[in-house]
Amino acid sequence: MSRVFVSEGTGAAIYVFSDDHCPAHVHSRHRGDGWIARVKFSYVSDAVELISIAPAKNIPLQRVVNRLLSDIQKRLPDCRRSWWMVRRTTCLANQWAVVPERGRIELVSETAPNAKQISEAQYAPESESLQVAFRDGTTAQVKL
Repeated sequence: MSRVFVSEGTGAAIYVFSDDHCPAHVHSRHRGDGWIARVKFSYVSDAVELISIAPAKNIPLQRVVNRLLSDIQKRLPDCRRSWWMVRRTTCLANQWAVVPERGRIELVSETAPNAKQISEAQYAPESESLQVAFRDGTTAQVKL
């Protein structure tokens, strides 16, 4: 388990667990209010998304959830760095992507025009960049 930070807007501690699974996500634990939320994030966009909150009897107000998501988005480089250091994966292998312009990739469905399957992706926390290798032998460098 690796503590990433404490959400200023909610007081919840943000963690990455060593036995976690894809998609890349953090656990947000608010001991005082007794809830745990899971929030997924990506290595190719700044989007964050609530996966779950438990237990159901202790679900925080929507404004608290919004503050939590905002705090995680602001600290996304820290979340990515912690996930990478603990899990050593970006969870992008076998997904389909297009390279619309140099330095950018977008995840798409397999049937999208120009879609290529990702074979592996390496994250460099110090430069906040991603090296993506595709199954067709091409590569792409992305600065996050």
